[in-house]
Amino acid sequence: MELLLALALVLQVSAKPPIPAAESAKFRTAFAEALADPAAKRAKLVAQANALEAKYALDSLVAALRAGPKLVSGDPKPRSVGKQKEKLERIGDVTTGFLFESGKDVYGYLVSVPKSYDPAKPVPVVLDPGHGTGAGKSLSEKADFMPYFRSRADDGGLADALVVRTEIIEQIGAGGLKGERPEDEVAVVFDDFFRDLASRYAIDPDRVYAAGISQTGFWSWYLGRARPDRFAGLAPISAVTWQVDKYLDCYANLPVYVVHGENDPICNVAMPRRTTKLLKDLGFPITYVEIPGGEHGGVVFGRLSEALGSLSKTPRIAWPNHVRRALSTTKAPHAYWLEVTKLEKEGDGKAGSPPVATIDAVVEGQVVTITSKCIAAIELSLSAELLDLDQPVEVVWNGKQVHAGALAPSFASAVERALAMADWRGVGPCRLALQLAR
Repeated sequence: MELLLALALVLQVSAKPPIPAAESAKFRTAFAEALADPAAKRAKLVAQANALEAKYALDSLVAALRAGPKLVSGDPKPRSVGKQKEKLERIGDVTTGFLFESGKDVYGYLVSVPKSYDPAKPVPVVLDPGHGTGAGKSLSEKADFMPYFRSRADDGGLADALVVRTEIIEQIGAGGLKGERPEDEVAVVFDDFFRDLASRYAIDPDRVYAAGISQTGFWSWYLGRARPDRFAGLAPISAVTWQVDKYLDCYANLPVYVVHGENDPICNVAMPRRTTKLLKDLGFPITYVEIPGGEHGGVVFGRLSEALGSLSKTPRIAWPNHVRRALSTTKAPHAYWLEVTKLEKEGDGKAGSPPVATIDAVVEGQVVTITSKCIAAIELSLSAELLDLDQPVEVVWNGKQVHAGALAPSFASAVERALAMADWRGVGPCRLALQLAR
């Protein structure tokens, strides 16, 4: 009976026509608007997605979603954010003054835009998470930080990339102006930042790189730990790694290019040596370059372009068959096509605390096998990149079969997840919510 129902569903879906170009453009415009203001426009976008699914073939709708938000031509226009009106200013190739909301707070960021940028053509992003030294400086002074990362990106083959620096760390990182917060809470703010950035600039979600030096190198590592599915690569230079060693599983599919000086007096070389060896021993995609005699600066910092050049050669792995995560909280719940929605007990979200839960999931043929500790509920976002959506799927979780049968595709569900993750290419049309029975 299940096979007959699945066949009937396939025939019904395949009988629908593809979405017309005009309707696709209209949807993509609405998606861009919802990225800019998800709280106000999410419900309307989901209703639009449901209406489209009733009329058009699912594969054509997924293709429209994966084309990404459709943006207006020209430079981004100032917005009202919270109770503030943006004052955008161009300083050289850097636009300052962008604001976005996260919770009850407002944060800012700056963008270096290459001359070749065209809103119709998605481009890579090189993210400088930002450094605490920016606190209290003017926007023009902060713009002075940008040429270094711009030149390193250009030299590394990313001349077409947006280079972005946020003010998040200077606000809520260590010693931040608004008070230091647990790192998992900080990572959530970066998710809101990416959502805002994608509503203003055409970004390629398969070519996003986090790069940092010293404190920002710490955050490059940490953002990869919190959202490994977000990035095509990390480039931490002269950075500590104590926040990594208990969360190695997070880097299973994430290329990391590490550069460190042998004689670094600030961030001891023993840490990256140990961490990179652990990652290599696990077979994860890690590159470690140690500069003989190198200290905390100079020639070591200058190797950032080499790191970006190596990472830029391959896009992210958006649909790995094998995913792993170690988690402290559900504030950072994503593991590519898997999301942890409930832990047995939440941790404190601090970088130095051990994980409270782990999960390991593998897709082989039509079977998803999951092994976890201290996780009570998950959601899967399955797509044709992983398995045949027209055939029955079995999910086995900790040795128990928790699903067997056909999947129920939903374009609206994919759109909801794309909006939540600010990622329109890493979501699938078949969403499956599962709880682990005790």
